[in-house]
Amino acid sequence: MIKTDTMKSTYCDYELRCLENDHINDEKETTTYCTQCDSVLRVFYDEVSDDIQYPIKDIVEDPLKTHPSALKKLDRLSKQYEADLYAKLEFEHPTGCFKDRGSYIEVQKALELKADAICLASTGNMAASVAAYACYFKIPCFVFVPEKTTDAKIAQATIYDANIIRIKGDFSTCEALCRKFAKSGNYYLAGDYVFREEGQKSFSYELIEQGGDDFDYIFIPVGCGTNFGAIAKGFDELKKSGRIDRIPQLIAIQPEQSSPVVEGIFKKKKIIKNQVNTMAQSVAASDPVDFYKVLLGIEETDGQAYTVTEDEILQSLKEMAIEEGHFTEPACALPLAAFKNNSNTFKGKKCLFVLTGSGLKDTKVVAKHSLSSPVLSPKLEKVINYINSGYIDMQKNSWGKSRDTFMANLKMDEDHERLYNNYVSNIQKKGKTLSNNEIEVLQSLVFNEELDLEYPAEVLDYKLTMRKHGLVQAAVKLNIKNEEVITKAKGVGPIDAILTAIKSETDNLFPLEVSNHEVEILSPDTDSLVVVTLTLTHGEQEWVSKGASPDTIEAAVQAFVKGLAIAMKSEVA
Repeated sequence: MIKTDTMKSTYCDYELRCLENDHINDEKETTTYCTQCDSVLRVFYDEVSDDIQYPIKDIVEDPLKTHPSALKKLDRLSKQYEADLYAKLEFEHPTGCFKDRGSYIEVQKALELKADAICLASTGNMAASVAAYACYFKIPCFVFVPEKTTDAKIAQATIYDANIIRIKGDFSTCEALCRKFAKSGNYYLAGDYVFREEGQKSFSYELIEQGGDDFDYIFIPVGCGTNFGAIAKGFDELKKSGRIDRIPQLIAIQPEQSSPVVEGIFKKKKIIKNQVNTMAQSVAASDPVDFYKVLLGIEETDGQAYTVTEDEILQSLKEMAIEEGHFTEPACALPLAAFKNNSNTFKGKKCLFVLTGSGLKDTKVVAKHSLSSPVLSPKLEKVINYINSGYIDMQKNSWGKSRDTFMANLKMDEDHERLYNNYVSNIQKKGKTLSNNEIEVLQSLVFNEELDLEYPAEVLDYKLTMRKHGLVQAAVKLNIKNEEVITKAKGVGPIDAILTAIKSETDNLFPLEVSNHEVEILSPDTDSLVVVTLTLTHGEQEWVSKGASPDTIEAAVQAFVKGLAIAMKSEVA
């Protein structure tokens, strides 16, 4: 394998010192907090070195990393905002996140201490990163996750052979139990602790080797503060060694809804929140364990601390993707958002944005805040009509914005508009007001609707009789070719009963089998819009039809009657 990451490292004796009381700790007793006061620790080396120093005697060169994370000029944003803007693309690390810098050292320290396994509580980036390096170095890894953690969130850790331990309760419960587990055996507890800081300080050394020694400001997203503290420590070591004569001003940024560090900086004391809530989940930390390292970094570099809103995160996330081509996780939007809010301060300055993780880490944010595309039938005229409707332009302009009235701006042909209004009218008669998501789903259904269908049957009314024991009975009044008929049938449930009753008459026109039915309830509300999807078959032919209503039975009836019309039309064709 060709290696281009040639940063030299060295080793010398060091002390594991408490930042609060200066007590020297023994790493055989603790690798997390001070044994005297439970405060955070920091490594202090006996000697100054031009090369980066790691607290591992026989360190192995990073086996997964093949090149330094790129230092890239943001040409378009620089021109737009009249500043010299750069980004360090930390999402280029092996697992798509900056945390690989720390995991590289933590796992080797676990091996050096002859730990039998490594353990941590995490549901995201940390779990994937530690699992990857533990897998390579052949040390078992135990990841504690809350019971409701989805398989998708721990997929990376799983593929790296981590042992996933699901715990009943929330993340705090998992974290507490993981600590007990670590103490119960010879297990190394990984996380935002002292040796992770030693790995993540390599950011500063790498930046200097890339020629990045003249930045005025470095913008760093902050959660618990470990990465900020590590970057500040790296610069401090570089200055003491004489490799640089000045340190850039470090800027800490947090989401407004998750900002205990920023609040603490202004109050000069650590703040712990009961709860935080932000779309930038990788920096959502209610208890910022390394707050005092951030405060020290701010004070020593004459830095600043800012918060940004959720809307500002959304807009900057999209702007970075559109203008510079970088799809990142939401936390990476914090630097650009903070820069824009204070552009007068930074105008004409050379600024670096730390882009911590890949957007593939958190795709649900994009799905949640973008307008989904409707499903079209495979016909050219449908595609052309969709393009001309204005929906695509609205899709681009609606990012992160309220879409309550987006239909009013949509260009629809008269037939589709009439169909949509008919749906809405029927829904409103039931006292239902559509939500944004329900409007989108209904829009998709309308765009896919066949407009030239001839309906051979119409359901005029129906009645269901529910039995405490036994089958459900349905009585349905139908209009078939301008003649009213009443038909009855029994079924194992309401949908089965009413469709069986309808089919007892319509099968005389065109026999259909319901091979599958799906019911999608779009919200937890009692009056949620329900979409029923039926798969209908006749011999080897198959059709899929959908109906939408706050009433599940009515949605199923719509889907079947429409599917019958579609099937009969295709048979004639």
